[in-house]
Amino acid sequence: MNGIIDLVLAGLHHIGILAVFGVLIAEWVLLGLPSSSRLIEWIAKVDLAYGIFAGLVLAAGFARVAWGAKGASFYLGNPVFWTKLGLFAVIALISVLPTLSYLRWRRDLRADGSLPGEAAVARTRRWVLLQVGLFAGLPIMAAMMARGYGY
Repeated sequence: MNGIIDLVLAGLHHIGILAVFGVLIAEWVLLGLPSSSRLIEWIAKVDLAYGIFAGLVLAAGFARVAWGAKGASFYLGNPVFWTKLGLFAVIALISVLPTLSYLRWRRDLRADGSLPGEAAVARTRRWVLLQVGLFAGLPIMAAMMARGYGY
């Protein structure tokens, strides 16, 4: 039974990771399009999906630590795990900046119909691209852990 639980948790974790990456790419692409009221509303919804999938990644990841086949000691004693978790936290902190921009843009759009300026969009797009770049480190660290690095 423990093997099935581990399989389900690993699957949820991996699906969440792929979804977060897909949403980040979607945000980056959307920010490259000309601003419109429809785009501003849409990107706020996409960013909400980002938060939901990031929550799934965390929940499934912590569940794997607690109930997965490898056991908590495999993860908690591994500095690569802590580095991976720290990198995820850095990405999450960076994600606050685009989220606040999207919320402000949507608020301004609804209040007076204004759209964000090109500079604001370009700056936000760079923050999203930084997240994408940092995100690439996560599967590298996962592969390191799977091969016994950190022990």
